[in-house]
Amino acid sequence: MKFAEHLSAHVTPEWNSQYIRYDDMKELLAQAVAKAQPFVDDSDNVLREQFFIRVDEHFFQYCEKEATKINTFFAEKLAEALRRWETLKNEVGHMEQARRHVSHRSGASGAEASVNNDQHDETKSSTIKRRSEDHTVMAPLTRVLPERLVEKTREKQTQRVQYRKRNDLKLAFSEFYLMLVLLQNYQTLNFTGFRKILKKHDKLFQTARGEEWRKLHIDSAPFHTSKRVEQLINDCETLYTDTLESGDRARAMKRLRVPPLEEKQSPAVTFRVGVFVGMICLLLPAVIALGASLHDSQSTKPLAWRQALFLYRSTFLVVLHIVLVGINVYGWSSSGVNHVLIFEIDPRNHLTYQQFLEFGTFLFVLWFLSFTGFILSSYFDFHPFIQPLGFVTLILLFLFNPTHTLYHHARFWFLKTLGRVICAPFYRIGFADFWLGDQLTSLELIFFDIEYFFCFYIYDVGWWPVYSSSPTRGILCHGWPQVLLQTALMVLPSWFRFAQCLRRYRDTKQKFPHLVNAGKYASGFFVTGTNAARRATAIHYLDNPTSNPFLYIWIIASFIGATYKVIWDLKMDWGFFDKNAGENKFLRDQIVYPSRFYYYAAIVENILFRYIWIINVFMQFRTRSAEYADVIGFIFGLIEIFRRFIWNYFRLENEHLNNCGEFRAVRDISIAPISTVVDHGTLEDMMDKEMGIKNRRKGKRQNIVQKSMNEENKDDANDNAKTSVRSPRKSSIVSNPIIEELSRAAGHHDKHLVMILQKIMFSYNYFYFSSK
Repeated sequence: MKFAEHLSAHVTPEWNSQYIRYDDMKELLAQAVAKAQPFVDDSDNVLREQFFIRVDEHFFQYCEKEATKINTFFAEKLAEALRRWETLKNEVGHMEQARRHVSHRSGASGAEASVNNDQHDETKSSTIKRRSEDHTVMAPLTRVLPERLVEKTREKQTQRVQYRKRNDLKLAFSEFYLMLVLLQNYQTLNFTGFRKILKKHDKLFQTARGEEWRKLHIDSAPFHTSKRVEQLINDCETLYTDTLESGDRARAMKRLRVPPLEEKQSPAVTFRVGVFVGMICLLLPAVIALGASLHDSQSTKPLAWRQALFLYRSTFLVVLHIVLVGINVYGWSSSGVNHVLIFEIDPRNHLTYQQFLEFGTFLFVLWFLSFTGFILSSYFDFHPFIQPLGFVTLILLFLFNPTHTLYHHARFWFLKTLGRVICAPFYRIGFADFWLGDQLTSLELIFFDIEYFFCFYIYDVGWWPVYSSSPTRGILCHGWPQVLLQTALMVLPSWFRFAQCLRRYRDTKQKFPHLVNAGKYASGFFVTGTNAARRATAIHYLDNPTSNPFLYIWIIASFIGATYKVIWDLKMDWGFFDKNAGENKFLRDQIVYPSRFYYYAAIVENILFRYIWIINVFMQFRTRSAEYADVIGFIFGLIEIFRRFIWNYFRLENEHLNNCGEFRAVRDISIAPISTVVDHGTLEDMMDKEMGIKNRRKGKRQNIVQKSMNEENKDDANDNAKTSVRSPRKSSIVSNPIIEELSRAAGHHDKHLVMILQKIMFSYNYFYFSSK
């Protein structure tokens, strides 16, 4: 494999802009060689050498610019790693202190219990006498409850809290370890890139200037010479093994292991996907042939196609959505969109796109088998409606299977996320939560069919509802109560997202975009409500459908809601129509997918499918189309699933670019979350340490000021007045252990890097002191 391919396959996507531009430098050399070809043809080595010397001036300037960029980024990430390391060590110390405190209390309780047992026999007789005398007096509740039971309950609660904190701390260590490995990989790739490109330079130019430049600038560069990352990796392994895994290094390394940078697929999964796809290709024409040839059963009863449509269309949409999400995952992975980080799932244990496709195609095989069974059992008059009920039951058993089989990590993650979506106002909202909520809004037809499913299996007990149905149908299964129930169920997805937006506003206090986004989903309430009123009152306007007032209210609400959603999709969710788009007209300045045509096609597709509801307006005036309303509703559901499938690509691309802008490559998981702006805890701990940042509240401040003023006495008096104010911060920065370590790594070869590091720590000090 060529190094360019190796580099593109192993870069951290969120840091992509901070790696060496190997392809650009390679192209620069190729252009120089092409322009020097006339000198080679004329055998004029002197002119060719002079030309290459002029090219080298520009080329080495470009190399120096790249080296400075890499050194700067490495220094920033190393400072962030050191800051995280200090926080993790503090958290481990607090956890160990709390654990010792709990065990000390347990020991004290045990000793007290033994003393009480010794005194029990002596006080037994007197206690009986006292109880007989005061039997009419009600004792306080605190005396009735056993004190030991209360103490044990408190201990168990404390242990549960400590257990949760311990698990959170393990997860924080695993993410920190992943960050260190990525940073170490960043060092290796960039150094290898410089070595390769300079070697290619010397080969093409027939010189040794590239090797000399590398020895002078790259071999001594901080991003290459620094061993601090390797030391942090060893320290992290040691601390994690000793404190969180009780010295079991094999178990610790299993938890800390880093997933392969290239996601490898399982041959067994690939084989099963192929088998399932082949079975679908056989079952699909079989179902079509059976449906076209069988119209009546053996008892001359017509097959219940309408009931089958209501019972099977929702499960078909769910299975199709799973398959399309698998294709989404493939597109994200192949384009470098880090969906694992965006959804904040475990990078060491998650579903690949092939596993999604395996699950989806397997369910599709079961769906086609169930539908085939329905047709055949209908033809033979043998309880056909057992088939759809059995398929739904099978899906629920698979989803709620409590055993650690069948992708249990993924299933539990999905159920937990779904639970947070349903209980949206009571939990903090993450990206995975509102992404899943958006998926549910595209599956409104499923919520509509829930009412029919339960009413059918509860009241249509004849198992052949064309000729036998229960005369005592429930109150919620006919008339206005049925319409209200269907409306309430269809409103649920919009309510979930509405509640999530309100929760985000409560947590962030930002009216924009959260309250504005909540308004978008509130418009869905009006669309669903007016549509329900239109359907419920349509029977009263059969002769003149245009006189139905709810028709026009529904049209206005639908138009406003669709326009609201289109604008939000394009501008906010996808980030299009950016003023600084440059050559990507109507898009944004950065795009991930290879062709701009995909983006423009997605814009047109999203607008068309958002306004597809207009077809219902024309159906309102054609009474003959009413019998096909259920089929058309199913087609609308398919269109909405496909629109969401396209939407997913650009929504995650926009989120990925936001992560790239912040160079966020790992999850920030910690018991005390690390702020990206100010980290008061770490700075305060470092200030209290010897040789750390000097605390201005302590008496050392005057010594620092006096020392700095003495060093500046040789300068002008006015300069002394200015520098005496700055000197405490300057001294604080230089004496910081992080800066000392990075400065030793940098040596004296890159003063610019040291200045950048000082600015970084200066900003930390500034925020800390200003907060005081």
